[in-house]
Amino acid sequence: MTMPNARQRRCGDCLAVVGGIYCAQCGQKQKSAVRHFRQLAGEFFNDVLNLDTRLLDTLKTLLLRPGQLSTEYFADRRTRYLSPIKLYFLLSIVAFFLIQQSLDTAVEAEAAVVAPGKADSNDMNFTIGNFNGKAWDAKSNPIAVGWLPDAANDLMNERLGRLEKTVRQKDWTQLLHAGLAATPQALLLLLPFFAVLLKLAYLFRKRLYMEHLIVALHNHAFLLLAISIGLVLSAMSGWVAAGWWPTLFGLLSGLLTFWVPAYFLIGLKHIYRQSWKMTLFKFGLLGFCYLNLLALGVILNVVIGLLML
Repeated sequence: MTMPNARQRRCGDCLAVVGGIYCAQCGQKQKSAVRHFRQLAGEFFNDVLNLDTRLLDTLKTLLLRPGQLSTEYFADRRTRYLSPIKLYFLLSIVAFFLIQQSLDTAVEAEAAVVAPGKADSNDMNFTIGNFNGKAWDAKSNPIAVGWLPDAANDLMNERLGRLEKTVRQKDWTQLLHAGLAATPQALLLLLPFFAVLLKLAYLFRKRLYMEHLIVALHNHAFLLLAISIGLVLSAMSGWVAAGWWPTLFGLLSGLLTFWVPAYFLIGLKHIYRQSWKMTLFKFGLLGFCYLNLLALGVILNVVIGLLML
């Protein structure tokens, strides 16, 4: 016997009959947003605890089981793990925060070594170059690109002036900070190109480009996780300088350095399931091409960082 129409629940948005938490017609959740505070607080903490559990499972699988996250994603077993894009951006935030902290610590340590008044006060002989046959100068001989508006030309010459002053004063810290600020964008730009490399290397495996992009996201996420762990181990080695702790941290850092290339090799074998001989060949080819892409990304990163001075 069917339920009378008067007792059937209907979606408040499209008025379709609903039988679960979500409307099958428009997808709207049937729980009202206007509820008791304790219900909202309970749902919030439940979501946080669920995220913690998924995050720990995802990080453990990402670190210790090469290629497993990608194969699980392709097999539609996704709810137990964070999505690849969320995982990548989360680890990128953590990694670059740790890089920034490590850089700041190194700069402070170097500044503490230099005695007051002993700093090098000799400016470096550095110029941007010549323009119109004369030395460039932001006021007397600026660069003027005809198709750019005056405001853009003024901004370009102002940034070039800051760059020239920074290099002359040997303010490498500011240059490093500027380059570091653009590093997430540079790594993000490498993702689709690495996926293209995977697509070309495994052209006859008949996999979609998005599948290769998922593999690229997981590999970059692992690289960010390895960088973060390495920075933490380095910091801990500096904090605990007595006993056998530095040796232990050094051993762990060495194992991590060995695990990074081994991880990528095993991951390719696990995901694409080719022979070891073919996997080793493609691993070397992909590594060579990716290192060239990485060098290009670093150059692009430095250029963007200098423009952000």
